[in-house]
Amino acid sequence: MKIRVGRAAERHDRHMHSPALPRRTADARPRPDELLARTPTRIEALVCVRLAASTVGGRFARHLRTDPRVVAAWWVAADIDLMVRLSCTSLTELNIAVADLRLRGGATETVTHLLLRPLDIPERAPADPEGDPS
Repeated sequence: MKIRVGRAAERHDRHMHSPALPRRTADARPRPDELLARTPTRIEALVCVRLAASTVGGRFARHLRTDPRVVAAWWVAADIDLMVRLSCTSLTELNIAVADLRLRGGATETVTHLLLRPLDIPERAPADPEGDPS
């Protein structure tokens, strides 16, 4: 027998038994084979790079062009100099690639952001150049 007293308990009961909330069932839990199927084969990251004052941009660009883990790179106007997209087979390889940006490329600071999953953004209709809504 459960005994609950007070407004907090009433709110809890209303929330837990709300028809809008799905009830957890044994079927709702993912199976281990489904989890393995969702495991990415590659680890991708965006790395914010600040070059050392003594590093020439061309030297860093040459390093990026020779590194097969580099997917893309952009010069940016911000408190950093570049954004570099890396694609690696493991976290160990990613750590090595980021270390190489510093040791071989000449970066003084790096901040790594792992890419988890793409965000689905629907295509937008092109705007009418004359401004006619019809």
